[in-house]
Amino acid sequence: MLKLAGEGLIAEHIETLEYTPGLKDSWDLEAATRSVINTGEATGIANADYSAVLTLPAPFDSRLSVLRIAARLAVTIDSITAGQLNCRVYVDAQDANHRLFDLSWTTPGAKLAGVDTHSGNLAAIFNLLKDGAAHTFYFFFWVNAGDSVISLCRLCEGVGSADTSYWGQEVLTVTHTGLLSVSSRIVREGTGTLSHMLTEKGAGVGQTGFLTGDISNTGIYGYGNTTCLVKNGVSIRCGGSVVTDVNYVYGCNFVLRSEQ
Repeated sequence: MLKLAGEGLIAEHIETLEYTPGLKDSWDLEAATRSVINTGEATGIANADYSAVLTLPAPFDSRLSVLRIAARLAVTIDSITAGQLNCRVYVDAQDANHRLFDLSWTTPGAKLAGVDTHSGNLAAIFNLLKDGAAHTFYFFFWVNAGDSVISLCRLCEGVGSADTSYWGQEVLTVTHTGLLSVSSRIVREGTGTLSHMLTEKGAGVGQTGFLTGDISNTGIYGYGNTTCLVKNGVSIRCGGSVVTDVNYVYGCNFVLRSEQ
Protein backbone atom coordinates (compact mmCIF):
# COMPACT_ATOMS: atom_id res chain seq x y z
CA MET A 1 0.00 0.00 0.00
CA LEU A 2 1.27 3.52 -0.87
CA LYS A 3 0.54 6.78 0.90
CA LEU A 4 1.45 10.39 0.21
CA ALA A 5 4.07 12.05 2.44
CA GLY A 6 4.76 15.55 1.23
CA GLU A 7 5.57 15.14 -2.44
CA GLY A 8 6.94 11.61 -2.18
CA LEU A 9 5.48 8.16 -1.91
CA ILE A 10 6.12 5.93 1.10
CA ALA A 11 5.46 2.20 1.01
CA GLU A 12 3.80 0.64 4.05
CA HIS A 13 4.80 -2.89 4.96
CA ILE A 14 2.19 -5.07 6.68
CA GLU A 15 2.91 -8.39 8.39
CA THR A 16 0.86 -10.79 10.49
CA LEU A 17 2.30 -12.82 13.37
CA GLU A 18 0.16 -15.57 14.88
CA TYR A 19 0.83 -17.66 17.98
CA THR A 20 -1.50 -20.18 19.62
CA PRO A 21 0.21 -21.87 22.57
CA GLY A 22 -3.04 -22.92 24.31
CA LEU A 23 -3.07 -25.04 27.47
CA LYS A 24 -1.12 -28.29 27.64
CA ASP A 25 -2.76 -30.79 29.98
CA SER A 26 -1.74 -34.20 31.28
CA TRP A 27 -5.34 -34.86 32.35
CA ASP A 28 -5.82 -37.35 35.17
CA LEU A 29 -2.83 -39.69 35.30
CA GLU A 30 -4.46 -42.00 37.89
CA ALA A 31 -6.95 -44.38 36.26
CA ALA A 32 -8.36 -45.56 39.62
CA THR A 33 -6.65 -45.05 42.99
CA ARG A 34 -3.11 -45.42 44.25
CA SER A 35 -2.07 -46.33 47.78
CA VAL A 36 1.17 -44.57 48.68
CA ILE A 37 3.10 -46.56 51.27
CA ASN A 38 6.78 -45.94 50.47
CA THR A 39 8.47 -43.86 53.16
CA GLY A 40 11.04 -42.12 50.99
CA GLU A 41 11.28 -40.54 47.55
CA ALA A 42 12.07 -43.17 44.93
CA THR A 43 15.36 -42.74 43.10
CA GLY A 44 15.47 -42.58 39.30
CA ILE A 45 12.93 -41.32 36.80
CA ALA A 46 12.10 -44.91 35.84
CA ASN A 47 10.64 -45.28 39.34
CA ALA A 48 8.33 -42.25 39.19
CA ASP A 49 4.71 -42.86 40.21
CA TYR A 50 3.47 -41.06 37.10
CA SER A 51 4.92 -39.35 34.04
CA ALA A 52 3.48 -37.16 31.31
CA VAL A 53 4.96 -35.74 28.10
CA LEU A 54 3.81 -32.22 27.21
CA THR A 55 4.89 -29.92 24.37
CA LEU A 56 4.30 -26.19 24.57
CA PRO A 57 4.89 -24.67 21.11
CA ALA A 58 7.51 -21.96 20.75
CA PRO A 59 6.83 -18.82 18.69
CA PHE A 60 7.86 -19.18 15.05
CA ASP A 61 9.16 -15.61 14.79
CA SER A 62 12.04 -14.12 16.81
CA ARG A 63 10.06 -10.91 17.40
CA LEU A 64 7.70 -12.89 19.63
CA SER A 65 9.15 -13.72 23.05
CA VAL A 66 7.71 -15.92 25.79
CA LEU A 67 8.66 -14.45 29.17
CA ARG A 68 6.62 -16.52 31.61
CA ILE A 69 5.16 -20.04 31.74
CA ALA A 70 2.86 -21.14 34.55
CA ALA A 71 2.00 -24.64 35.74
CA ARG A 72 -0.83 -25.99 37.89
CA LEU A 73 -0.85 -29.26 39.83
CA ALA A 74 -4.05 -30.92 41.08
CA VAL A 75 -4.01 -33.91 43.46
CA THR A 76 -6.96 -35.51 45.25
CA ILE A 77 -6.22 -37.30 48.52
CA ASP A 78 -9.00 -39.77 49.37
CA SER A 79 -7.59 -40.81 52.72
CA ILE A 80 -4.45 -40.38 54.78
CA THR A 81 -3.27 -42.27 57.86
CA ALA A 82 0.23 -40.91 57.45
CA GLY A 83 1.31 -37.77 59.19
CA GLN A 84 2.33 -36.31 55.83
CA LEU A 85 2.03 -37.06 52.12
CA ASN A 86 4.88 -35.62 50.05
CA CYS A 87 4.94 -34.84 46.34
CA ARG A 88 7.68 -33.68 44.01
CA VAL A 89 7.37 -32.98 40.29
CA TYR A 90 10.42 -32.79 38.03
CA VAL A 91 10.93 -31.84 34.39
CA ASP A 92 13.17 -34.22 32.41
CA ALA A 93 15.56 -35.02 35.28
CA GLN A 94 15.34 -35.81 39.00
CA ASP A 95 17.48 -33.11 40.55
CA ALA A 96 17.00 -29.78 42.32
CA ASN A 97 17.42 -27.66 39.19
CA HIS A 98 14.60 -29.52 37.45
CA ARG A 99 12.19 -29.62 40.42
CA LEU A 100 8.95 -27.82 39.52
CA PHE A 101 6.92 -28.62 42.67
CA ASP A 102 7.96 -29.66 46.19
CA LEU A 103 4.80 -30.08 48.28
CA SER A 104 3.41 -31.84 51.33
CA TRP A 105 -0.10 -32.30 52.77
CA THR A 106 -1.49 -33.63 56.04
CA THR A 107 -5.25 -33.80 55.36
CA PRO A 108 -7.48 -35.43 52.74
CA GLY A 109 -9.26 -33.52 49.99
CA ALA A 110 -8.58 -31.67 46.73
CA LYS A 111 -5.12 -30.07 46.66
CA LEU A 112 -3.98 -27.42 44.18
CA ALA A 113 -0.70 -25.63 43.59
CA GLY A 114 0.44 -23.08 41.01
CA VAL A 115 3.88 -21.80 40.05
CA ASP A 116 5.41 -19.36 37.57
CA THR A 117 8.64 -20.12 35.74
CA HIS A 118 10.66 -17.31 34.19
CA SER A 119 14.20 -15.96 34.02
CA GLY A 120 14.14 -15.10 37.72
CA ASN A 121 12.43 -18.22 39.07
CA LEU A 122 13.07 -21.84 38.11
CA ALA A 123 15.04 -20.52 35.14
CA ALA A 124 16.42 -23.92 34.09
CA ILE A 125 12.88 -25.31 33.84
CA PHE A 126 11.61 -22.18 32.08
CA ASN A 127 14.32 -22.47 29.43
CA LEU A 128 13.23 -26.05 28.79
CA LEU A 129 9.50 -25.42 28.66
CA LYS A 130 9.78 -22.49 26.23
CA ASP A 131 11.98 -24.24 23.64
CA GLY A 132 9.09 -25.87 21.75
CA ALA A 133 10.28 -29.44 22.33
CA ALA A 134 8.58 -32.29 24.19
CA HIS A 135 9.39 -32.51 27.90
CA THR A 136 8.55 -35.20 30.44
CA PHE A 137 7.09 -34.41 33.83
CA TYR A 138 7.83 -36.98 36.55
CA PHE A 139 5.69 -37.28 39.70
CA PHE A 140 6.96 -38.82 42.96
CA PHE A 141 4.80 -39.46 46.05
CA TRP A 142 5.82 -40.79 49.47
CA VAL A 143 4.67 -40.73 53.10
CA ASN A 144 6.49 -40.41 56.41
CA ALA A 145 4.62 -43.45 57.82
CA GLY A 146 1.36 -45.31 57.32
CA ASP A 147 -0.26 -44.71 53.95
CA SER A 148 -2.29 -42.35 51.79
CA VAL A 149 -4.68 -43.00 48.91
CA ILE A 150 -4.87 -40.63 45.94
CA SER A 151 -7.34 -40.69 43.05
CA LEU A 152 -6.26 -37.69 40.93
CA CYS A 153 -2.93 -36.44 39.66
CA ARG A 154 -3.09 -33.80 36.91
CA LEU A 155 -0.76 -31.09 35.64
CA CYS A 156 -1.28 -28.35 33.07
CA GLU A 157 0.93 -25.55 31.74
CA GLY A 158 0.55 -22.46 29.60
CA VAL A 159 2.18 -19.21 28.53
CA GLY A 160 0.83 -17.14 31.40
CA SER A 161 0.93 -16.58 35.13
CA ALA A 162 -0.45 -17.89 38.41
CA ASP A 163 0.45 -14.62 40.12
CA THR A 164 -2.22 -12.39 41.64
CA SER A 165 -0.70 -9.19 40.20
CA TYR A 166 -0.68 -8.93 36.44
CA TRP A 167 1.23 -5.63 36.37
CA GLY A 168 4.67 -7.15 36.68
CA GLN A 169 3.83 -10.28 34.77
CA GLU A 170 4.85 -9.81 31.15
CA VAL A 171 4.05 -13.22 29.69
CA LEU A 172 4.43 -12.53 25.98
CA THR A 173 5.98 -9.65 24.04
CA VAL A 174 6.29 -8.64 20.41
CA THR A 175 9.06 -6.31 19.28
CA HIS A 176 7.97 -3.66 16.78
CA THR A 177 8.17 0.05 15.99
CA GLY A 178 5.12 1.58 14.35
CA LEU A 179 1.44 0.80 14.25
CA LEU A 180 0.40 -2.53 15.73
CA SER A 181 -3.00 -4.24 15.99
CA VAL A 182 -3.66 -7.05 18.45
CA SER A 183 -6.34 -9.67 18.86
CA SER A 184 -5.97 -12.21 21.63
CA ARG A 185 -7.78 -14.76 23.76
CA ILE A 186 -6.75 -14.97 27.42
CA VAL A 187 -8.16 -17.90 29.40
CA ARG A 188 -8.24 -18.99 33.05
CA GLU A 189 -7.81 -22.56 34.27
CA GLY A 190 -9.23 -22.41 37.78
CA THR A 191 -11.88 -20.57 39.77
CA GLY A 192 -10.67 -17.01 40.34
CA THR A 193 -10.97 -13.70 38.51
CA LEU A 194 -8.84 -13.36 35.40
CA SER A 195 -7.12 -10.01 34.85
CA HIS A 196 -5.07 -8.87 31.89
CA MET A 197 -3.38 -5.80 30.45
CA LEU A 198 -1.87 -4.84 27.11
CA THR A 199 1.01 -2.37 27.56
CA GLU A 200 4.05 -0.94 25.87
CA LYS A 201 6.81 -3.54 26.01
CA GLY A 202 8.82 -3.14 29.22
CA ALA A 203 6.47 -0.53 30.70
CA GLY A 204 7.01 0.17 34.39
CA VAL A 205 4.47 -0.57 37.10
CA GLY A 206 1.80 2.12 37.25
CA GLN A 207 2.05 3.22 33.64
CA THR A 208 -1.20 3.27 31.72
CA GLY A 209 -1.89 0.28 29.55
CA PHE A 210 -3.50 0.28 26.13
CA LEU A 211 -6.23 -2.04 27.35
CA THR A 212 -7.21 -3.63 30.67
CA GLY A 213 -9.96 -5.96 31.71
CA ASP A 214 -11.12 -8.84 33.85
CA ILE A 215 -13.86 -11.43 33.84
CA SER A 216 -14.98 -13.64 36.71
CA ASN A 217 -17.64 -15.94 35.31
CA THR A 218 -16.39 -17.89 32.29
CA GLY A 219 -12.68 -17.28 32.78
CA ILE A 220 -12.23 -16.23 29.14
CA TYR A 221 -11.39 -12.79 27.84
CA GLY A 222 -10.94 -11.95 24.18
CA TYR A 223 -10.11 -8.63 22.64
CA GLY A 224 -9.64 -7.78 18.99
CA ASN A 225 -8.44 -4.98 16.77
CA THR A 226 -6.78 -3.03 19.56
CA THR A 227 -4.52 -0.70 17.58
CA CYS A 228 -1.69 1.32 19.07
CA LEU A 229 1.43 3.21 18.00
CA VAL A 230 4.50 1.80 19.75
CA LYS A 231 8.23 2.42 19.89
CA ASN A 232 9.47 -0.92 21.23
CA GLY A 233 6.46 -3.24 20.93
CA VAL A 234 3.76 -4.51 23.26
CA SER A 235 3.43 -6.88 26.20
CA ILE A 236 0.54 -9.13 27.12
CA ARG A 237 0.29 -9.34 30.90
CA CYS A 238 -2.11 -11.53 32.85
CA GLY A 239 -2.79 -12.80 36.33
CA GLY A 240 -5.68 -13.72 38.59
CA SER A 241 -7.16 -13.60 42.05
CA VAL A 242 -6.26 -17.19 43.06
CA VAL A 243 -2.63 -18.32 43.24
CA THR A 244 -3.48 -21.85 42.13
CA ASP A 245 -5.04 -20.71 38.83
CA VAL A 246 -3.21 -20.58 35.52
CA ASN A 247 -4.13 -17.51 33.49
CA TYR A 248 -2.76 -18.06 30.02
CA VAL A 249 -2.64 -16.95 26.40
CA TYR A 250 -4.77 -19.32 24.37
CA GLY A 251 -3.91 -17.56 21.12
CA CYS A 252 -3.01 -14.17 19.70
CA ASN A 253 -2.61 -12.39 16.39
CA PHE A 254 -0.51 -9.30 15.71
CA VAL A 255 -0.73 -7.14 12.59
CA LEU A 256 2.42 -5.04 12.22
CA ARG A 257 2.54 -1.92 10.09
CA SER A 258 5.76 -0.10 9.30
CA GLU A 259 7.26 2.12 6.62
CA GLN A 260 9.71 0.56 4.21
